[in-house]
Amino acid sequence: MIQDYFKPGKGDLLLDARKRIYLTIEKFPGLHFRELQRMNNLGIGNLDYHLNYLEKNNLIKAEKSKANKRFYPLGLNDRERNILGILRQRNFRKIILKLLEEKNITHKGIADYLKISPSSATWYLNQLLSRNILIIFKKEKRKQYQLKNKDEIIKVLIAYRESFVDNLVDSFVEAFEK
Repeated sequence: MIQDYFKPGKGDLLLDARKRIYLTIEKFPGLHFRELQRMNNLGIGNLDYHLNYLEKNNLIKAEKSKANKRFYPLGLNDRERNILGILRQRNFRKIILKLLEEKNITHKGIADYLKISPSSATWYLNQLLSRNILIIFKKEKRKQYQLKNKDEIIKVLIAYRESFVDNLVDSFVEAFEK
């Protein structure tokens, strides 16, 4: 019995802190380190130790982006992880929800909607283009932006609705489900 405890896979989630971290990642996929730290009220070293353990034992997947490392439960495909990583960021989420509502929008439309400078809007749109979330097309000599895989984004939004503390997401999902 005691020997079984030390076999790989046995006891991985017996520690309360580790189990809390794992359940948080399962409920809120795509969180970054600091969000996990705040939600679980753990010190940096303690959280880092448990995340490394969970990753080493193939219980979670970590993906490093330019600014953050995001954590996901196993079972999500690359596309779902990409979408969740983007949706975890407020302005990206606002742009995506706006495009779900309006179908396509101009650069100026995004800048006005987010109340940001044109150069900031360019940065956000370029990030979404490089992450394969948006496509550009011309309509009446004007560039317009549209979601590339609208159905997949809707599926992820609905599946993880509770993990977004955002009235915009709730409003969209409620309208979509009617």
